[in-house]
Amino acid sequence: MNRYSSNELIRGIRKRDFRVLSYIYSKYYQSVKHFVINNSGTGDDAKDIFQDAMIVVFEAVRKDKNFTLVSSMQTYIFSIARLIWIKHLNKLNSNIIKLNESHEYVEFEEPQPFFEFDFKYALYQRIFLDLPEDCQRILKMANKGWCNKKITESMKLNSEKYIAKRKHFCKEYLIKLIKEDPDFHSDKL
Repeated sequence: MNRYSSNELIRGIRKRDFRVLSYIYSKYYQSVKHFVINNSGTGDDAKDIFQDAMIVVFEAVRKDKNFTLVSSMQTYIFSIARLIWIKHLNKLNSNIIKLNESHEYVEFEEPQPFFEFDFKYALYQRIFLDLPEDCQRILKMANKGWCNKKITESMKLNSEKYIAKRKHFCKEYLIKLIKEDPDFHSDKL
């Protein structure tokens, strides 16, 4: 089986390349399955969670033409799956559930530990996709260092003041959504 770079995996996901999707499943599913089963789940739960995580990955890659990974694909998928499973457990039981987080089974292609940043980044990415489309565009451009004038021109608007106000609103709204999310209050952050 081929070994793919992060960019090749992203391109394969965009094209829905069966070989790449099979590779992702064969390489990354077992760590998610191990995590779910060790935290009150079943094999069927693991399949559902992995599928849900892949849907999030598909949407992120499809919506952002400049999508890049800041961690390995395995860490990214595992982080998303972990968040989805935590949310699922929280819905089933309002009591605090102590997760069995043995990462002994997780085999990373590029040896990288699971950082707190990965959890925060996955939370941020999930909530960012819930923002209105114009907020996503404005914040992406602002994050690239674009000035209000350049953002105004790119969006074919007439008012830099509107962009400044909208950018401020979008940032505040994103922060509010993150703080209101139950995962934000997890002991992992």
